[in-house]
Amino acid sequence: MTLSLVPLELPDELRKIILSGNCVAFLGSGLSAGSYHPWPDLVNALCRRCGSPCSVTRDTPGEAFLDAAQDAKNANRQEYLSFLGEHFGRPAPNASFLYDAVLALPFQSYLTVNLDPLLALKARTAPSKCRTPVCAYPSLDRKEMGNRSIHYLHGFINERAIPPDGTIVLARGEFEEAYGDNSNLMTFLLPTLANEPIVFFGCRLQEPVMARLFDICKQHQQKRLKTMAELGRSAGNLPSRFIFLGRPEVKDSCGKLNDDLSKAAVEKQEDFYTRMDIRPVWYPAPEEDHSALRYALERLAELPDIGPNYGWEGSSYVR
Repeated sequence: MTLSLVPLELPDELRKIILSGNCVAFLGSGLSAGSYHPWPDLVNALCRRCGSPCSVTRDTPGEAFLDAAQDAKNANRQEYLSFLGEHFGRPAPNASFLYDAVLALPFQSYLTVNLDPLLALKARTAPSKCRTPVCAYPSLDRKEMGNRSIHYLHGFINERAIPPDGTIVLARGEFEEAYGDNSNLMTFLLPTLANEPIVFFGCRLQEPVMARLFDICKQHQQKRLKTMAELGRSAGNLPSRFIFLGRPEVKDSCGKLNDDLSKAAVEKQEDFYTRMDIRPVWYPAPEEDHSALRYALERLAELPDIGPNYGWEGSSYVR
């Protein structure tokens, strides 16, 4: 059976900023999906390992995830670190081909909030080599931006390695320290978000700290615009921000796709990202299948086709 999917057409402005070589790629856990636990499963596994009674679900507020992870760390700090090392330091069984597509494009830097080494490992075989070694929290430095550099914002867990305490951002206390005023992460991330064109992949930016970050960026940008206007000088255009999102498909109680609810979900998310000056680019992602996005990025990177059965066996794209 052959399944035909309509290719995703990228907005012209998005194509231009990616191909300019001056754009930053911001990568979330969606690119490592299938290789490591999603956030709820990770937190619950940590709690079980450390003897914490806390648990979360996919519908649990983000703040509770931080608290549950903190409770696990408080219960048994050594087991907390050991589990993270064992889980993220093992070889990935299903390395995402989305990494290959993103790394084939001429981004000036790659930022990730993931802890796993997939980005660093995939970068070694990218068509254009990335700068090594990778930079990781708590040793982030804006001076290292550019030339296809890689930056792990929440820490980096290498293969077969247990992370030292203070090098990972996952639990409540770790977040508070990492995102505190004038912290290493904040002095790196704020000017990057405020001044660089950015494309977000595999993330939702739903963590409460993200809304705060973009509010601060907007305040800085407005202050700069006001100052430049008072001096009679142009401040130039604000940097473009785009985010790739799988179009939500909301089903009713009978399991049937509800177009009205799906449209409302899209509009709600559009409003959320617009407040952060981010333009969503929607693509079909049935059952978490991100083939449409992968193919669009590969076309932009001019990677060669692999034949009629493109991607997974039994599926092909309408050209």
